[in-house]
Amino acid sequence: MPSAGGSCIGLETEALIAGRLVKLPKHSPVIEFYGVLEEAEALIARARVQLEPRNPGLAERLYKLQRAVRLLPGVLAGSVDPREPLRFIEEAGEGLEQPSGWSLTGCTPEDPDIVLAMTRLRTGDRLVARAYSEGVIPRDMAQLLSVLLERASYTLYTIHWSLCAKAPASQKLTARSILELA
Repeated sequence: MPSAGGSCIGLETEALIAGRLVKLPKHSPVIEFYGVLEEAEALIARARVQLEPRNPGLAERLYKLQRAVRLLPGVLAGSVDPREPLRFIEEAGEGLEQPSGWSLTGCTPEDPDIVLAMTRLRTGDRLVARAYSEGVIPRDMAQLLSVLLERASYTLYTIHWSLCAKAPASQKLTARSILELA
């Protein structure tokens, strides 16, 4: 992952944003964003490793999403073309069945990690919005990152749905309506 900054001095650090080196407090949403992406990538990686022996096709989709998430800090820095992570996200979602209901987490061993990664990406999206509202990230960059994060999160959801829809009947935790899950 591209470095979040060159130097840390006390309560401040530096981050590359849209090609500019900016000094930020360590509690900045941009710095939190880097951490959230690292967490999401690690969760995707763990799910991928667990899934690979049973379902190499879905594991490959997770690998593509992992690569996309790995590139997002570079998009923020202005050093990675946003079409690169977008291509990985689109490839990961290609041909997946669209969710047609609700599902609970936990239908397979790797499913909770997928759901956690999904929620971390949504947290990243909120951090980008906060960084924009604080004037740290330009609007066009924030909009671009938001779209990439939303698409990656939704692709993870479709993988989650696919796993749960195909789980053995004893583990199937899907329903056509939320009331069926209650």
